[in-house]
Amino acid sequence: MKQLSYEDLKQQQLVDIRAQVDYQTGHLEHSLNLNIGNFKTYALDFLKVDQPFVFVTGTDSVAERDELCEIAKEHGFTNIEGYLPIEAVPAEKLVQTALISAKDFFTTDGEFILLDVRHPDEITRQAPEKNLVNIPLETLADSTDLLERNKKIYTLYGSGNRGTTAASYLANKGFQTTVIAGGMKAVEELQNKL
Repeated sequence: MKQLSYEDLKQQQLVDIRAQVDYQTGHLEHSLNLNIGNFKTYALDFLKVDQPFVFVTGTDSVAERDELCEIAKEHGFTNIEGYLPIEAVPAEKLVQTALISAKDFFTTDGEFILLDVRHPDEITRQAPEKNLVNIPLETLADSTDLLERNKKIYTLYGSGNRGTTAASYLANKGFQTTVIAGGMKAVEELQNKL
């Protein structure tokens, strides 16, 4: 796979394969965070097979990058233009994911949506009910019309990983998103203390 420079980016789909924490601390605007496990499961839900795309990687992603290239081809993605190491991106071009702690989320007032992207079969711990909307991650791309664009969206998942994927996708569609740090695990720990 060809290594690209920042200047090679045009209108390609950008798939950032780094871990959620790395993505959250600095990523390219309009990139989608899909680690290898999530890529296998959700790539066809969020990416257009016929449009070119670029993997955004960390320095330690060589084996993962090669494996993802094979997985992408197996899923019908044939227009992989290459990969871009995040270190090759000018610092001023990186943006951060908005995060909120579970504690701060519980004190949030006003108009917002709490978006739980877990599949109903996965819900073993109940999310807070205030402004709760459940849209499984695999159907999110086809369900954005259920979300109000004028409301802030807090994304929630088990540990925050797929919540970050959801937030990255929705941000690319113009929604104002914030990830609840630690996901449902952090929310449940706080609920148990209250």
